[in-house]
Amino acid sequence: MGGWVGQAMANKVLQLCLSDGKGGMELYVDRVIEDLLAEGWDVIGICLKDTKVETYMQRNGVAYKAFASNGQALVNLLSIRRWLKEENISVIHCHKSSDLRLTTLLKALLPKLRIIYTDHVGGQRPKKSPYHRVAYGSVDRVLSISQATYQRNIRNLPLPQERVICLPHGVDIDKYQPNRDPAAITAKREALGVPADAVLIGLPGRVTPGKGQDVWVNALLTLDPTLNFYALSIGGTDYASGGVEAFYAELQRTIAGTPLADKITFLGHRSDLTDILPVLDVVCIPSENEAFGLTIIESMACGMPIIGSNTGSLPELVDADSGVLVGPFDVPAWRDAMDTLIRDAATRQAMGRAARRRVEEHFSNKQHVKRLMEIYTASA
Repeated sequence: MGGWVGQAMANKVLQLCLSDGKGGMELYVDRVIEDLLAEGWDVIGICLKDTKVETYMQRNGVAYKAFASNGQALVNLLSIRRWLKEENISVIHCHKSSDLRLTTLLKALLPKLRIIYTDHVGGQRPKKSPYHRVAYGSVDRVLSISQATYQRNIRNLPLPQERVICLPHGVDIDKYQPNRDPAAITAKREALGVPADAVLIGLPGRVTPGKGQDVWVNALLTLDPTLNFYALSIGGTDYASGGVEAFYAELQRTIAGTPLADKITFLGHRSDLTDILPVLDVVCIPSENEAFGLTIIESMACGMPIIGSNTGSLPELVDADSGVLVGPFDVPAWRDAMDTLIRDAATRQAMGRAARRRVEEHFSNKQHVKRLMEIYTASA
């Protein structure tokens, strides 16, 4: 191998994400590439063809290779190895457990590669089979995105504890921030078809069973219809935008014909979340098991009080000053929490200010990318 790794650039990394999904993991790849480029790093990528990840790599203008399938990537192992040597890559950051098949083979060919793996899921089941021992044996660091997933990773992965690091996600606090312009808020609400004076309750997230829109809808439907509120779901409702169409259709049937049918709107996927979040009054996150939840810290950065589930990573993100946590399936508790905050503007505003402060102190993307760069450049 000659002096390949010795010549490797300390500020260059390959982002590997062979996913055809449209969720938070893929969005993270987009954002981390953007943040690394802003810090002067050189980034290249490997992805699947015709996916969100490929779109993100194109948007960021990075050199990348796209394959039709995981299998095709493996078939092209030797050409990928040659490309890594040409590009002086010594660090690969991968994002999906199935990516480890490729990184294990690459590390066998290039033993001095550093493999960093972010576990975006934090699965509950042990991974200690002979296959997993080989795959994870090639990983230098596993990055857990919350304390909840860190504990699972320590318990379930075939790795010594010192190779697992808790690194929570971060949010761009300049991009996501409160809107303090009443005229702009009124104009945006008008564009969304929302009454200007209603307490606006939002649920950002793809419309899928795990995100809990069914619990949210059932809780909304038990609120007093004379209360001055309006509810918005912001997130994909069809397959193309990451939603589950049958689930969305069932929600629509549940809402239809009720006294509150004209107070609940599903916006579908939106690309203007940075403008929508700051004109809400309350954000609900009823996910049953959120591994981290970027939308939570995005909402908090916009000065939103949170009503969230008391499970997964949410108790790490939302404290008693910035929101209210309830059981993920406890419809009466969701109703009571929303009812209280609809009626109490002073508490909403105080919680919103505390939420913004909490993100500034603990969850900014600058802090995240600084720690990530330290992990990339650390000796193995």
